[in-house]
Amino acid sequence: MDTKKSEIRTKNIINTSIIGIVVNICLVILKSIFGMIAGSIAMLLDALNNLTDVTSSVVTIIGLNWSKKQPDEEHPMGHGRIEYISAIIVSIIIIYAGASAGLESINKIFNPMNPDYRGYTIIIVIISIITKCILGSFVKKRGELNKSPALIASGQDAINDCFVSVAVLISALLSVFADIHIDAFIGLLISLWIMKSGFELFLEDLKDLLGRRADRTLAKQIKSYINSFDEVEDVHDLVLHNYGPDRFIGSVVIDVDENMTATNIYTLSHYIKDDVLDAYNVILSAIGICVVSSTTKDMREEIIRRLEHIDGILQVHGIHIDNEKHLIDLDIIISFDDPYPDATLDHAYMHMAESFPEYTIDIHSDRDI
Repeated sequence: MDTKKSEIRTKNIINTSIIGIVVNICLVILKSIFGMIAGSIAMLLDALNNLTDVTSSVVTIIGLNWSKKQPDEEHPMGHGRIEYISAIIVSIIIIYAGASAGLESINKIFNPMNPDYRGYTIIIVIISIITKCILGSFVKKRGELNKSPALIASGQDAINDCFVSVAVLISALLSVFADIHIDAFIGLLISLWIMKSGFELFLEDLKDLLGRRADRTLAKQIKSYINSFDEVEDVHDLVLHNYGPDRFIGSVVIDVDENMTATNIYTLSHYIKDDVLDAYNVILSAIGICVVSSTTKDMREEIIRRLEHIDGILQVHGIHIDNEKHLIDLDIIISFDDPYPDATLDHAYMHMAESFPEYTIDIHSDRDI
């Protein structure tokens, strides 16, 4: 990532996290004080929920700072994935807080103690709802702008907290105006909501560590950009490896005319690498070359037309035709949704053998990346 852009991103994330910390500490103090005065387990658990947000923001800052460490011998691609780990830690904290709150709520259900809500308590809860909605939207938007999974998680959690506080408000209103006391049950619902949010965030963050597909829009833009070079006839086999938010290293294969010299190809590859880095902040560590001949253009188009009509085949590329050795070598992309990919590959072989019986066929199955 560009150093200046990286510094701006880091500053934005830290500033946003600090704002979240300050706002949530204020809410924790207010809800704890008035929750104890009212004897409301639901309000105290809502305060605990805000305390987990404070912890989440602190973990986000720590994780971000660690992710900025320079590459070393053991981590040559840097430490950017620490941000994903910090986001998972945040989700685990949320799950633990929800489970603890649930146990306390169950205890209050079997050992009830009616809360004493007052008008000022209700006002505090309403202020909390408005504050958390504004904060959640702000943090999530800043997370999306700065591509920070931890900030996005914290922002979504804050938005979810609005619904938690609404449940507390309903409990308070029923207690004051109808003398109906459901505080402990609301507390249990809050704990379940907290755990649900935590599990959802955990599973979402886990996808990044396992290797989530790169954004299709980004991949299409890079392919289209490379294809805009006059010397490039086709672009395929783009692979992007994620080493942290907005940190991609990848490779690609381009089709060029067989008459291009090694010097021409080197110059073209150099320009493509530099331009893609400047335009999309993606490092292309390797550019493979597939040579094509104008004399086989019609045959190539016929191969594509025949194979792309087979259900399950998304794309045909990397076609190399050697008329002297009577060899056809090509790649196909089979959809992940195809229940029988091996059968689809066999179908492609059979179709090619029937269409070009005098040629030896070699088909490689690529992944839809």
